[in-house]
Amino acid sequence: MNGKIKIIGAHDHGDGKPEIVKTECTASCITDGNSTLIQYYDPADDDKLHIRNHHTLIIGNGKVTMSQTGSVNSELHFGLGETCETDYQTQYGIMKLTAITRHLMIEETPKKISVHLQYELKADGEKISDSKVRVSFTFTE
Repeated sequence: MNGKIKIIGAHDHGDGKPEIVKTECTASCITDGNSTLIQYYDPADDDKLHIRNHHTLIIGNGKVTMSQTGSVNSELHFGLGETCETDYQTQYGIMKLTAITRHLMIEETPKKISVHLQYELKADGEKISDSKVRVSFTFTE
């Protein structure tokens, strides 16, 4: 099924000026009863590298996985109260990321899937942000 995905995030790096991220674009969705797979590409190409980033969200059983491939490669897993450690592969090398899920709420209706997520993010053991992300996927078919 196709639809629209809207993502709004705020990443507080501790400097008093949260980084705001907004994305809205078309996406595809496959639901198998236990989980939902949503995929989309960044709305615009990376101007310098000419690489379109591909994003995948897997939502189900009270957990969310977010992965990205393209100019950077990453995969983060979120579950309430859980800690996820992963590699963040960039063109400059690999960083060790740790995500600590503080809040996770998933809402599903026949027309919409919403995820509200709050987490702490560390890179190589150092805290880099407190983040809040809201994802909503609205079915168009």
